Amino acid sequence: METYEAVLARAYSLAHALTMSPSTTQGIESSEARIVETRGQYSFTEGINESFQRHIQQNKLGHALKTMKNGNIVSLGKSVAQGIVTIVENLDQNKYLYSILTTCLVEKIVHPAQDIRFAQADLPNGYSNRSTDQIHITPFLKIKGLTACAASGAESGRNFERPYPYRLDYIGKPRGTGNLEAFLGILHAVQEEGFDPFPVLVLLMALDIHNKVDISTFDYPSSKELTIQEIFNAVLRHFEEAKGNGKARLPVLAIQAIYQSLVPELARYKGTVLRDPHRHTGNDKEGWIGDVQVDHSDGSPYEAVEVKSGKQIDVGMLLTLPRKFHGNVVDRYYILSTCTEYIAPNKEQEIMKTVELMRSQTGCQIIVNGLHRSIWYYLRMIAKPNEFLLNYTSQVLSDSDVKDDHRILWRNILKDVQSESSV
Repeated sequence: METYEAVLARAYSLAHALTMSPSTTQGIESSEARIVETRGQYSFTEGINESFQRHIQQNKLGHALKTMKNGNIVSLGKSVAQGIVTIVENLDQNKYLYSILTTCLVEKIVHPAQDIRFAQADLPNGYSNRSTDQIHITPFLKIKGLTACAASGAESGRNFERPYPYRLDYIGKPRGTGNLEAFLGILHAVQEEGFDPFPVLVLLMALDIHNKVDISTFDYPSSKELTIQEIFNAVLRHFEEAKGNGKARLPVLAIQAIYQSLVPELARYKGTVLRDPHRHTGNDKEGWIGDVQVDHSDGSPYEAVEVKSGKQIDVGMLLTLPRKFHGNVVDRYYILSTCTEYIAPNKEQEIMKTVELMRSQTGCQIIVNGLHRSIWYYLRMIAKPNEFLLNYTSQVLSDSDVKDDHRILWRNILKDVQSESSV
């Protein structure tokens, strides 16, 4: 029996081959090369390369998907290939669906007798899609730079954990037009119509690879010595001009980048450790009390920063702190809002009273402030502000929640500021 990892590796190898030009596929074994050598004319979306079209033709991915309408199974009006395209085109909104579908397909290959629509262990003859994803699928996707959730698709897409099989009449609410129908239609084709899951898996991965911008081509300019004001303006411009999902992550990365300089420099952080800047959501929150966190050497929290994107600071945010601290004595806790008025004018007195109340209850010095103002202050404290630029660029490049559009925008901002500085 082939392992999950072996199936994923085999599919990824073929998916990667599909994204290469014909001249780069010469070393592929003949049994694999057929998907990039067999001629075909099937086309389903603009800009798709010829190798994709051959793969679709060779593996009959033009097979019609089904859907449920008024209690009857009817044609969806899309092929398997077009259903895959629909899911990949909506990845920014529903990457958990990509993860769940990938897990279903791999599960069917490893355990052919399994009805992959029964994706929870509590269902009759079911299996745990979440566990399989978390243990086998997501780690592989992350290593290969493919779209991945923090832990698993099922963990991120909670509305897809209703205790029912993924039949055509399954009710879910994923964002993205046509996503649900495409997902259910593909599973129906594999489970009910005996469609081979492997070429589906290959095309799913290949389109993900194809649609990603190669970060090695971003060509970030080397940073000359810039003034604090130039650095500050560049970062704020990035926050303001970034669009869509992932935008709220940028201020967090800026604070993380600042602490990468502060912790080694300041005496008050001696003997402490800055936590790794990975995304901590769902079950990955153990020990975290903020978005950015400095720990004692024993792993207990010493200082943390919580960034509130687009939200003014209110009393409720403060009242949650004793429970969040779990009895730990935290030295300082910052709540920073991206709003220009980070506290509503009529709430200032109430906020300050609550700050004092929380200090008396927890012993923690709590600081509420505006994010932009805080970044300016932090930059003045850092011995080498240009080091912050390198740290922030590294965070933007590597963080899984940042979109390629945000990376391209940051590259262009850096080029602009370097050009202006040299005038």
